[in-house]
Amino acid sequence: KIKQMNNSQNKHKIFGRRRGRKKNKDIYAQFNSLIEKYQYKESLGESNKILDIGSGYGEVSIYLSDTKPNHKIIACDKYFDGHLNLLKQINTNKINNIFIYNGSVYDFLQNLKLNKLFESIWIMFPDPWPKKKHLKRRLINKNFLLFISNYLKKDGRIYIASDVQNYILQILSSIFDCKHIFHWENQYNQYYDYKDYFIPETKYFKKAIKSGRKPYFIILKRI
Repeated sequence: KIKQMNNSQNKHKIFGRRRGRKKNKDIYAQFNSLIEKYQYKESLGESNKILDIGSGYGEVSIYLSDTKPNHKIIACDKYFDGHLNLLKQINTNKINNIFIYNGSVYDFLQNLKLNKLFESIWIMFPDPWPKKKHLKRRLINKNFLLFISNYLKKDGRIYIASDVQNYILQILSSIFDCKHIFHWENQYNQYYDYKDYFIPETKYFKKAIKSGRKPYFIILKRI
């Protein structure tokens, strides 16, 4: 097992807003009424699990639910408004294989009693924190990849998407530092264009295209 992070890393803070700027008590009440039914529980068991980290407005979780109907999809995000949007879709469409964890991925994973649980982990358009003074707030680095490798089954995949060039370079550097754990499956230029894969055009993908940025898609395989 890969060595767990030290105490300061165990208390790693996930930055960013938890809630949108609009404050509506009725919305919060609606969220609380739905989350009880669809929140993640340990009793879901071990097999056929996929983790969607930073699930945002739920496009990827919905896609995974549809394409992997025999899998349990865990949508993990601290952003309240995104999860409320996802909960509404789950409830309206009677989706029974998406479960919500509303909080930090560090807290979620460290509280699991079992590891090597996930067949795949998806991290789509993590917050880029573009200002130089905020670069340390970025989620994906060597320590984070080592950490989540503890929860990924052998031959399991990590899927990462980003449209921020210097963040992509940082991610690639982290992958190189973890080459004893992960094999980068689509490492040639012609294979990591997001648009070449049949995955959803999320809100952040569309924002990137509108701004003239190219989204990259990276596939890592757990050795």
